[in-house]
Amino acid sequence: MKKNNKITYHTEEQKEMIHFLIVFAVVLVVVCAVYFFSKVFVLDQNLFDVSYEAGVVNSERVVVGTLFNRPEKEYYVIAYDETGSQAVYYSSLTTNYKNKQTGALKIYHLNLDNELNKDYYVKEGSGNSQATKSSEVRLKNLTLIKIKNGKIDKYLEKLEDIEKELAVTTK
Repeated sequence: MKKNNKITYHTEEQKEMIHFLIVFAVVLVVVCAVYFFSKVFVLDQNLFDVSYEAGVVNSERVVVGTLFNRPEKEYYVIAYDETGSQAVYYSSLTTNYKNKQTGALKIYHLNLDNELNKDYYVKEGSGNSQATKSSEVRLKNLTLIKIKNGKIDKYLEKLEDIEKELAVTTK
């Protein structure tokens, strides 16, 4: 029996390529191992659990763009900065109105701190009580607007007037 000894020769480029592939494979294995180890043992015990929540539309909130086209023929819109110091009191006005009045009109809240409403927020001066479309609306912090048939019926900027209109005077 004759033994055939094959001697293979590799060029320098082939040796470098084999060395590169080995290093690449080792790095890839280490990165994958660290990723899965951190996911399973360190960061999240439920790696493959996915939970879904149903979205909820808040029907008591409006933006200036939808101010005049609510489904009711007559309703109120109260506009104030919901991050302000008096926001809780303004919100309680509407809650008291809904609880105390029989046949109370729907009240929508318009947050002046919302990005969609910031362009209509007038910090100095007065608002526009004659607005007929969304682009003309100018609101101060705390404004109560009564909309009737898609038009402004009442426009109140003073707290005392708003309390009177909503019949929730605290005095």
